[in-house]
Amino acid sequence: MTIGKINSNTVEAQEAITELVGIDASGLSNQSVNFGSSNVPSMLAGQTLSNQLMSDVSKVVACVLAQANKFPELANAIEERDIEASQRFK
Repeated sequence: MTIGKINSNTVEAQEAITELVGIDASGLSNQSVNFGSSNVPSMLAGQTLSNQLMSDVSKVVACVLAQANKFPELANAIEERDIEASQRFK
C-alpha cells in the first residue's frame, strides 16, 4: 500500500482499504476475561481493564473501517470533479 494524498484514482483508493475490509473485531466485544475466584486486587483490576479494552478495540476497529470505506466514494467524487474541470480546458 502506498502512502500519499487521496486522488481521483479509484483503483488505488479501493486497494488502500482492501487490507482493512477483512478485519473483524466484532467478536471482541462479546469476549471477557475471567480469573475465576481470584481475590487478588491487581488481578481483578487487570480483569476489568482487559474487558473494557476488548470492547473499546472492537469499537475503534468498526470506526476505522467505516471511515476507510469512504475512500472509494471520495475518490469517485474527486474523479468526477477532475473530469468536469478537464472539460473546461478543451
